[in-house]
Amino acid sequence: MEIMLWSLIAILGGLGLIIPTIDYVKGTRTGPYLALLATLLATLINLLMMGKNGTLFDGSLRVDPLSTYISIIASLGAFLVVLASLSQAKDWNTSPSLYSLILLSLLGVYFILYVNDVSVLIAGWALVAVASYAIVGMRKDYNSLESSAKYALMGVTSSSLMVLGLALVTGTIRTSSLSLSGNLPTNSSLLVLGILILVAAFGFKMGVVPFQGWLPDVYGGAHPLLVSFVSGVIKLISIGAFIRVLQPLIPLTGDYWFVAMAVLSIATMFYGNLAALVQKNVQRMMAYSSIAQAGYFLVAFAALSSAASKQIALQGIGLHVTTYVLAKVGIFIGLSYMARKGFDLTLDGLSGAGRKMKLSGFMFAILLFSLMGMPPLIGFWSKFMYIFYSVMELAPWLAFIGIVNSGISVGYYALVLKYMYFANPPEIKAEESSRDPELYVLLITGIMTVILGLGLAGYLAMLII
Repeated sequence: MEIMLWSLIAILGGLGLIIPTIDYVKGTRTGPYLALLATLLATLINLLMMGKNGTLFDGSLRVDPLSTYISIIASLGAFLVVLASLSQAKDWNTSPSLYSLILLSLLGVYFILYVNDVSVLIAGWALVAVASYAIVGMRKDYNSLESSAKYALMGVTSSSLMVLGLALVTGTIRTSSLSLSGNLPTNSSLLVLGILILVAAFGFKMGVVPFQGWLPDVYGGAHPLLVSFVSGVIKLISIGAFIRVLQPLIPLTGDYWFVAMAVLSIATMFYGNLAALVQKNVQRMMAYSSIAQAGYFLVAFAALSSAASKQIALQGIGLHVTTYVLAKVGIFIGLSYMARKGFDLTLDGLSGAGRKMKLSGFMFAILLFSLMGMPPLIGFWSKFMYIFYSVMELAPWLAFIGIVNSGISVGYYALVLKYMYFANPPEIKAEESSRDPELYVLLITGIMTVILGLGLAGYLAMLII
């Protein structure tokens, strides 16, 4: 496995550093094709690692099926973003830097997903954080630069909290390793405080209420192509941090963990869904939808406090990562595609888009249905059959609140579809073409959403754990 990880580092790190040199010095545009090759190879290498367990590099990294599975999904998301960029960003003067940062940040995502030591966590977090701030502002228009500045300011707060929380936790348990063993303190007020600070730090990146203030402006203001990567791939570091850093500490927190996760999940679900209901800008609506999705993940994190529900909760997290990445990458790239064809990204501006762009509109609708939790799509299985089911014995009222929020979300997802299919289209010539790479991204995400929901969800769940 060490050879495979070294290969990932060499491919992503090497090409990530070489692409700007080649493109800026030689004046070529090889970056997107090298990035496509790198993300494809990274996906294949992670597939070869699937099912393996073990620690590497003197215990600083640990491989397990769940982390490898999420790494595969992250690689797929990065590949799709690069594919869409062939028409969206290939000719930007900043494109070599964009492809470089995509590869380097993907490598950082792997470090967080496989982390087993605090030093690796800090290094990987810094790599992803700095790269993501630059990616958001890569378009260099006013909205993107404003979003990048807000993202960076909030990111500094998140990183500072993480360092403080890690100092308190490692100082209390007296080890930097995340593979805990031996006699450890329980119900220590200092330890609980450190864990809560870490929840806040990781919650910033995930968009958990009350740490979500930056997210609507960043996801709703930056270029949709760039948001597809930040929302669909970068956000996975917060999921990985919860699983790899906080999960081993849950037994040391007493009842605090479940209470904190339940309160945060309820606040996050209601805030995200209710705020999305009143939005007129569809991109901003999808930003609030991302906040609501964070609330669903927190329901599964709450279930991790019970040994009886831990396995199904972890399976739910893995499956919902699949739902989330496919939907968010596909939806934001779909919005970028529609904008390139002349549609405005408001409800009125998308009037008739589904009738003018039949194939991409249909795939876009499938992704929205998946986020709603419509059977038999993968979103139904991950949300209802795994995440909500994982807390049924522990706290059925929390599952009920999650179901209520899913009902609320139908309101704004259906509103988008209403305008796309039942409103009169504007007088623009918007035609799909087989030469549009965004169309293939929508086809891949939409078809995978259907196929994975038709009998493969249970098989994937068994692979994860």
